[in-house]
Amino acid sequence: MYHSIEGGAIAQKRQPPPGHDLPYPNLADVPPAPKPQAPDAQAKIAATVAHQGPDVSPPSPLALAGLELPGAPPPVPNIPGLNLPAIPSTPAPPKIVPPEPQPKPTPPPVLLAFRRGSAVLPVQDVLPLTFAAAGRGDAHVLVGGFGDGDSLPLALARARRLAAQLTANGVPPGVINLVASRDGSGGFVQLVY
Repeated sequence: MYHSIEGGAIAQKRQPPPGHDLPYPNLADVPPAPKPQAPDAQAKIAATVAHQGPDVSPPSPLALAGLELPGAPPPVPNIPGLNLPAIPSTPAPPKIVPPEPQPKPTPPPVLLAFRRGSAVLPVQDVLPLTFAAAGRGDAHVLVGGFGDGDSLPLALARARRLAAQLTANGVPPGVINLVASRDGSGGFVQLVY
């Protein structure tokens, strides 16, 4: 309604879609579905081609008799005013530059919660640690624990508990680095590439 008041090109009637005046298709003209092939038909064709069976013949020697590969490139034409560089007889192989390795993005840390004043790992935090250990690849693991704002030994105990769980999930102890801080709560596991 707004467009009819506004006027202009937007208020005009739409053009009919293409083919609106053509008759509807006759479904009787649709060909029947092809017969299904035997399940091993493709394997038979591949085996025949691979072994040069009776259905595939090698190229005729007479057909290839007059063909020769050129030994050198054609000469450069001598046209006055046209300076073309000479074509080398053996083209230089293309220089292959390997792509630069892209650094892997660092995934976000896995944050884990502990009960206040405890270093016992809750059951719900075992599964995220299992996933972190499984997706580690060749990354080092940074494990941190926090001491609820007052205890550095608690923070270290939490970090050691997380490292022990990662080791139980197959992470070598040599790739685990521990950090501890008395400020904060809980712990974290971070993959470092």
